[in-house]
Amino acid sequence: MSEHGVAPVAAARRQRPMPTERSVANSNEAGLLINVIRSLTSSVSEDQREIEKSRLEKGYKESGVLIDRLVKNHQQDVEKCLVSFRDVSAKISNCRERIHNVRNALHTVKSLLELRRDDLKKLWHENAQQKSVCEIMAKLEELREAPSKIENLIAKEQYQQAADTVTESKALINGRLSRVEGLSHLSSEIERFSKVLIDRINETLVNMLIVEPFEKHLLHIIRTIPENRINQNTYCLSLYTKSRSGSNNGSSFNGSSSKSRIISCVEALSTLFRTVEERSWDVDRLMMLGKNMIDKMIVNTVLVMKIGANIDESNEGDSTHLKQLMQLLSNQLDSSSLQHAEFGILVEKQLGRNDVLTSFWRSAQSAIEVVVSEHLDINPLLEKQNVMGATSRKQLFKFENTACAAPNTNSSNHRAKAVICKPSAYNIKVIFPILSRLMETIEKNINDSPCELRRFMHDFVMRVFVERVKGELASRIESALRGGEAVRISTNKKILPSCEKVLSLCKDIHDLITSIDLYADRFSALWILVLTDYFKNMTDVYEKMTPKTSDPSLPTSETVLTRCQKSSAVWTADDDISRLLMSLPNWHAASISPLTPAVESEQDVGERNKRESELLIGNWGQAQNSLVENNLIMDMNDIKMFASLHESLRWFGVEIRGLVDSLPANVKLMLDTCMVQVQLKDGQMIDNKSVPFAIEDCVRRLESIADSCLLLLHIEIRVHCFFHLAPLAKYRNTSSNNEVDPEVVALGKDLHLFHDNLKDVLSPSKLSYIFDGLGHLCASLFIHYSQFMPRLTEAAKKRVCRNVWGVQQRLSRITNRRESELDRARAFFDLLLDNSPDGILAIVPEKRLHFTATELSYLLALSVRSDKVLSNQPGALEKRQMILNSILAQKK
Repeated sequence: MSEHGVAPVAAARRQRPMPTERSVANSNEAGLLINVIRSLTSSVSEDQREIEKSRLEKGYKESGVLIDRLVKNHQQDVEKCLVSFRDVSAKISNCRERIHNVRNALHTVKSLLELRRDDLKKLWHENAQQKSVCEIMAKLEELREAPSKIENLIAKEQYQQAADTVTESKALINGRLSRVEGLSHLSSEIERFSKVLIDRINETLVNMLIVEPFEKHLLHIIRTIPENRINQNTYCLSLYTKSRSGSNNGSSFNGSSSKSRIISCVEALSTLFRTVEERSWDVDRLMMLGKNMIDKMIVNTVLVMKIGANIDESNEGDSTHLKQLMQLLSNQLDSSSLQHAEFGILVEKQLGRNDVLTSFWRSAQSAIEVVVSEHLDINPLLEKQNVMGATSRKQLFKFENTACAAPNTNSSNHRAKAVICKPSAYNIKVIFPILSRLMETIEKNINDSPCELRRFMHDFVMRVFVERVKGELASRIESALRGGEAVRISTNKKILPSCEKVLSLCKDIHDLITSIDLYADRFSALWILVLTDYFKNMTDVYEKMTPKTSDPSLPTSETVLTRCQKSSAVWTADDDISRLLMSLPNWHAASISPLTPAVESEQDVGERNKRESELLIGNWGQAQNSLVENNLIMDMNDIKMFASLHESLRWFGVEIRGLVDSLPANVKLMLDTCMVQVQLKDGQMIDNKSVPFAIEDCVRRLESIADSCLLLLHIEIRVHCFFHLAPLAKYRNTSSNNEVDPEVVALGKDLHLFHDNLKDVLSPSKLSYIFDGLGHLCASLFIHYSQFMPRLTEAAKKRVCRNVWGVQQRLSRITNRRESELDRARAFFDLLLDNSPDGILAIVPEKRLHFTATELSYLLALSVRSDKVLSNQPGALEKRQMILNSILAQKK
């Protein structure tokens, strides 16, 4: 307690603040303490001082208790801190002592080194003198052991060390040890081993540059050959042994150390040949060895492939094996080219010669030309051409009578080994893409365009192959179009056999274009010729089926049909009528985009049927335009032929466009710039147009024939409706017991025959195009022909209604629809049964929406003619016609 008796008050313990917070807290506590002291000193009342004093003492005691408790709780931590401090202090003292000892030791070493420096210098001079003497003795010993060492190094293929040994030995004999007698024998031995070393280095380089790249690719074939067949051939057995030893000890087949080996060989040769002339001579010798080795390895490759494919005299290879062979040879030459490129870089650095790669590819081209000549059978052609002489020109398309320059080949034994399949000019299809890539590689590497191989192939293609293909195509298309119009009875009844055969020709030409793309313009010209010939043939077929015997001086719409002319063909040939029919939505849905169903409302369908019916009735609905049976196509085989012709040509057009679209981009670009001139059968010219445009034009012309066939079928079935329904307007005896007239039965029979013969040929959308709208047409015909009907009795009126019902029933069985348009025709004639002429006038206001003004006039006229009283009154019809016109005018 303080002297005033006031107990101190302990300060409240809070969480330890951050440095900034702590400073603020300290300042606040100092302010509080000053305030307490100020209150004690300035307070006048003793009691107030005692209260402040007691409060301070109480706080002091509480603070003391709190401090004791904290010290007690953290006593262990304080002790650990003291122990750690003592340990750190002791370690620092030890480190200082060790550093002092090291400093003393360094001073001692320095003093000792200074004392021994003079002694070491003296000993070094003595050692140099002894070393010079030993070196001379060692050189003599090395020279004595040089031949055996060179031999061992050659055996281990350490050519650089062997070359260094030879060079050093020659330098010693001719230099430092030239005055030593008795070294002539060693000199001759070293010279002999020098020549052996050069031969071994060249042999190794040939193996690395030619043999190993070729055999590396042959290993894949060797692994697939049964061991019993491998044992039958010495080379295959050696190659199999190499592959097994290579897999065990890491042979150079993997190519991991080929670059270092080539570098070692080149450096060894550079070491052995001091002058540029000597090095250049050795490179030329090496290239000649490489050329011979390429020929040998190609023969070995063919041999291995024959054994791998089990090809012998009894089992011949095919073009697939030839393609594999050429691809394999291309890969082998590419691998060898990489090795020659590495070798060429080193030779250029050493000699300044950059023709190593060029020399290799020239040798490779000669070898490839031999292989190609053997498989394309060029040499016998050349011999036959020389024998035939000038007479060969008469047989333009004979393959045997063409000539092409070919390189000289080896003996017949070599030819027998290098051929893997039967020689044929068409083998070029499978090998040309490979040769094309190879020619591009050659021209890129030797910077020479065109290369010799390209000139060789160009000569063969242009002088031999194109003419051969042209002649064979001419005979094949003649065979395809001869009797090819008949429908084949098979699972595919839609496509004509001639169409499939011509498409096969086009696919063959497409294969030639894609395979021999560099000559795409030549083969595409043949493609256009095939399409043009096919268009001419299809035009002839269509014209034979639709003979034109009308008077050409008259417009089609005014032409009087003869007894052998087909009405539907005349209408199809009429540009205005065909254009109008093809402008309707149902034509677009059926012919242009059959896979996309047309979206038409009932109103749109009604308007479309109305337009078509008005067009047909306006041309054929007159009484004087009577049809005879010869104007109709009654032979269902002809109907089926038109359908097959349509489907075939449409299918053909899709396939041809697919072939054109599948051409590679580079071929399309080439053909876009190639202009052609084509003369068609009708004398029209496709002049100065690109190849794709000419092909598309031919396809469109074929599709126009297809469209004409479909439109003809559409019109023909409607001609049958006219033919059978028109006689119903004539007077006839109604005493027959049949429910309907014979014409209705005949029409139903024709409709079923059409449907049965077309359903298996035409697609559903096209079949629907032909039969849709017949109900509306028949209804319009019944109403239209009512103007030509004579007076109808009650029985005749009922018979007309039954005829309408009969047509509706027969058509509904085909279309599976009610054909509600015929309900309107029945309602038309039902009005005759229930109403007199005046009664009809009375109901005109309510029937105005169901029938047109013309149809109501037909109805009123027929009703007047059928009335027993009014039919005999003069002016009765005119009077009621005026009343009808006034009623109709009021409603407007």
